[in-house]
Amino acid sequence: MNSKFNYGAVFKITREDSLSDIEQNLLQMKQSGFNTVVVWPAYFWWEEKNPDYPFATGKKVLELAEKVGIKVVMELAGQLTAMEYAPDFLMKEEYYAVDENGHIDWGQSSFGFLNYYHPEVKELVVSHFRGAVKAYKDSPALLAYDIFNETMFHSFDDYTKKAFQNWLKAKYQSIETLNAVWERTYKNFEQISFEKWKWMSVMPIADYNAFRRESIAVFLKDWYKAVKEVDSKHPIMADNVYAQSSPLGLYFRPQDDYGMKSAVDEIGMSFYPKQKNGTFEPALRHNIFDGFYSAAKGDGFWVAEMQTHNQSIFAPTTCVNSKELKQWCLEGYSAGAKSLIYWMWRPFNKGLQTLGRGLVNYKNEPTERLEVATELSKIFGEIGIIKPLKSEIAILYDPITEDIVRTISGAPDMEQNLYNLSLFGAYKAFLKNNQRPDITTIENIFDYKAVILSHQAVIGQDTAKKLETYIENGGIIIADGSFGITNEFSLASSTLPGGVLNSIVGEELFDFDNKSADFNYNGVTVKGDFGRNICKITDGEVIAEFTDGLPAIVQKNFSKGKIITVNTSVWYGYSNDSEEFKSAEAFAKALTDEICVNKISTNLDLTVRIAQNNENYYIFAFNYSNNIMSGEITVEGEINKTLNVSVEPSGTQIMTIKKAVY
Repeated sequence: MNSKFNYGAVFKITREDSLSDIEQNLLQMKQSGFNTVVVWPAYFWWEEKNPDYPFATGKKVLELAEKVGIKVVMELAGQLTAMEYAPDFLMKEEYYAVDENGHIDWGQSSFGFLNYYHPEVKELVVSHFRGAVKAYKDSPALLAYDIFNETMFHSFDDYTKKAFQNWLKAKYQSIETLNAVWERTYKNFEQISFEKWKWMSVMPIADYNAFRRESIAVFLKDWYKAVKEVDSKHPIMADNVYAQSSPLGLYFRPQDDYGMKSAVDEIGMSFYPKQKNGTFEPALRHNIFDGFYSAAKGDGFWVAEMQTHNQSIFAPTTCVNSKELKQWCLEGYSAGAKSLIYWMWRPFNKGLQTLGRGLVNYKNEPTERLEVATELSKIFGEIGIIKPLKSEIAILYDPITEDIVRTISGAPDMEQNLYNLSLFGAYKAFLKNNQRPDITTIENIFDYKAVILSHQAVIGQDTAKKLETYIENGGIIIADGSFGITNEFSLASSTLPGGVLNSIVGEELFDFDNKSADFNYNGVTVKGDFGRNICKITDGEVIAEFTDGLPAIVQKNFSKGKIITVNTSVWYGYSNDSEEFKSAEAFAKALTDEICVNKISTNLDLTVRIAQNNENYYIFAFNYSNNIMSGEITVEGEINKTLNVSVEPSGTQIMTIKKAVY
């Protein structure tokens, strides 16, 4: 992808548009500071049939884009299959996904997905992709292709069942091993269907969810290969919604940001922070962006859809104002977004979102939102692509733990989102102290001084080995809540907490209770939650006690590093109730003061983030209050600067610090 910041909007072309209309819209985008447009659909089944059908309109759009000087992403799959690779005249009933009762699964009332394991559907997709790519690949205006917008899939048909059986065979190797893990009595893998029983083992459900998640990358790799066979030059992207690791990750869609990144060149995210029931809090927005940056593996990501306005004419509470839009865009930018695309350029003229969305109004007249989008184009154009400054602390996200925790807690009245909420609580507490933690996976923990594990209920052999090596090399593990309760096959560990890591934890689990879980740590009274673990000390050191004297926090030094185990949940309660569990903020600050060198301090109610490129550091000061914030920000460590700031209510100030040249 080119090095400049790609900035623009989705342009939904309708059958009512003339070429003159299209040119005027593209020209208006260019004049607003946009350099990129996402064109949807990429097939035009309504156009007059000629040798270029159904791509004649698309070719004209590319010609017009070249004329006005704007680059084009062709969206080959935008959730409306009948207007893309599965036109009605080619559809068969068997192509639809199937629900658990064997009936057609229409997906959602507004759009759908097909059964991508069906061999004819696979051929339908790749043949239409090849046709579109062949038609558009030589255009100078073409920037990239988007092959799967907001990934989704679930089907209970025979083709998918066969793929699931093969997936299980590859994982377990023998039916005897699967029977032992699943607590079943099969004779062969061909007998396995889509099991719902989980009384004696949760693995039938956890495995099925893992299979569906990994299926997304399977589909993407097939489609990617088909496109590259025709056009090896242009990048290929795909998109998800929010971030897999956040509390809003769409687990049952399913969503696999990390697998998606392994399958395509660029990954994008849809971001809709204003819903009918309110606006996402700032910490959640930052958490979503940082989670997606983690999946992008440091390469940066696209905001593939940034909310611009109301969902429809009948959803007035989702109307977006210019201050909100500006902050959302700058939050994503500070978190490593290297491209930003608005959803969308103009409002819908029909359908469920009639008169919804849009930077311009229904007459193509500029709005306050377009004014701020134009203002931002100057910032993005001047600064270019930046990356967030790496944190010294990270929060571990583990998809296997999410699978098993969600499945075990799947009974009525239990919190299925416990794991992701707990991770978010930790993130929010550290962010409140302006020590923003990175989100990481087990492979990348070695990049950090300390790693937070929260309700890391699953510790398998591979995870244990990496964590032990990390501590041996000087790393610090801070684990709260359920820790190493099972292995990766959901079998309860015989030594707790920590499972196979127990020998370096320094304590032994005796029982659980739901008594007061408050404790004092370095002069800070911390409120625990979600019960507590009653532990006996082996060779660890008690560094905090519950109010009744039982061990609340145990530290064990191991080689060059150490592991700190908190025998209650600190972060989960804070994710749900910031006031009642406000002590989590003080606990995070105490840990920050002990661990971090690159600290940010201010007596102002600001959220401060740091990003950088090769020449400069960029300090972002976000003011989420209704008051002007004037004073100082001190950045310690490698930057070592004190800055004067004055940030307007609901505003953002960006300060530039030149990097030292030696």
